[in-house]
Amino acid sequence: MVTKDEVVMTKHAQDEAMDDGISRVEIAEAISRGPRFLEGNHFITIYRHFTVVFEKLGDKFKVITVHLGRPKGWNKK
Repeated sequence: MVTKDEVVMTKHAQDEAMDDGISRVEIAEAISRGPRFLEGNHFITIYRHFTVVFEKLGDKFKVITVHLGRPKGWNKK
């Protein structure tokens, strides 16, 4: 299980999460429990009502962006 201390967020991800009302705990839960899809060098997870794009950096998870809903054109399950 990923903890909020293992989540490192970019400024963009912090702003997006704050705007959408998504907490760091919810993001950690999404990384732990949501399905992961590899796209380029990043992982995408869609969990509950939001999407998280992140990279694995050693024992940390660098969150690139967070937003409500699914990405446009997303057709994977």
